[in-house]
Amino acid sequence: MPARNFRELHDQIVADPERAKRLEEAERRVEAELAAYEQSLAELRRARAYTQAQLAKALHVSQAQVSRIEHQTDLYLSTLQSYLEAMGGRLELIGVFGGTRVVLSLADLADTREEPRAELAATPS
Repeated sequence: MPARNFRELHDQIVADPERAKRLEEAERRVEAELAAYEQSLAELRRARAYTQAQLAKALHVSQAQVSRIEHQTDLYLSTLQSYLEAMGGRLELIGVFGGTRVVLSLADLADTREEPRAELAATPS
């Protein structure tokens, strides 16, 4: 099969209305996913129309603690999970190995030993 350049392939796709529609939908999904990925926790909270005070009440913590969560660079997954659930969302963890996506559960990642390792027990800053 002779090699074709991207422009030729793209032109063939957009010439077919059904394929062009699928391409546009895929592009919209990728753009939405990228925009969501680039949002900070504070931006996500504002986009969901929550104040720090409202989220603090739902989490049973102070407003200052919500601010600290939003500015931390390293969070416990359980903290992030609680934060998202307080806004009606959920945390999904996905490991990617080549083209294979594996859904991970927080319960699967929990340390079930009697004494947690010091680095796991330490409070993140």
